[in-house]
Amino acid sequence: MKTNLLKFYQLLLVLFLFESSTLSKPSNAFFPKINEPNEQELKSTSIQIGKTAIQLIQFGQNNEAIKLLELAVQLNPKEKELWKSLAEAQVRANKKYQALSSLNKAIKLKPTEQSIYFRKASIYMDLNDPQKAKFSIKKGLSINRNNEKGYFQLGNAEIMLNNYKSALNAFRISSRINSNFWQSINNEGLVLYELNNAKEAILKFKSALKISNNAEPMLALAIALFSSDNQSIESFNLAKKALKSNPEYVLRNYQSEQLWGKKLQKSAQDLFKVQEMKKVVKEAKAKSQ
Repeated sequence: MKTNLLKFYQLLLVLFLFESSTLSKPSNAFFPKINEPNEQELKSTSIQIGKTAIQLIQFGQNNEAIKLLELAVQLNPKEKELWKSLAEAQVRANKKYQALSSLNKAIKLKPTEQSIYFRKASIYMDLNDPQKAKFSIKKGLSINRNNEKGYFQLGNAEIMLNNYKSALNAFRISSRINSNFWQSINNEGLVLYELNNAKEAILKFKSALKISNNAEPMLALAIALFSSDNQSIESFNLAKKALKSNPEYVLRNYQSEQLWGKKLQKSAQDLFKVQEMKKVVKEAKAKSQ
């Protein structure tokens, strides 16, 4: 922390020296001659301020970063990267509406940059506004129709809007573009389970698990297997391993945040109530509090 503060004060000193250097020696004691910095000097200074601000963001000093970036965009309002950095700091400081405004400034400077639309969409998702998120995602996909993460975002927005068939289609396109994108494959399984296709869901969870040994497809697979055969030893072993890997999945609120549907959540509760699971479920709840 002391090192970061030292850097911050060093920056202030640099800015002070910069301002001082723009003043020529006074022609007399009362009327100093002022030389204003040229555009190139302002741009250079703004970029340096931006780099320092990014370091502050990395150290979690988001409000300090915002102040510096607000100064940077005043010096150089036509630099979209500064607006994007400002938006990122604002998101991390929970100033999401201000972040959307900053990203809109970046879009005006470069309306063909797909990543800005996808970042806007993620903010709208956090604000529980999937309809606006969907609109922004489609703007990004109109620029690049081969962006697997864009289709993944679209699928998530469709889940939030309860459009499960549209969500399934989006995830399928995403995983077709990138066959190793396990998150999309996993979410295909989540949607298929809600559409009462447990058999296909199980295949998707297994495919995702082959790519990434992540707790989500592991637990989802355990739940789907249990719902098909409630005496499955494999389902118990998978569920125990998943909850030890990520105890938060024992919580329904966390499951909802991961866009688990009501049917999968209900099946999870049925599994967790089985005597075989009670100990690991209790431990997971204690760790997740």
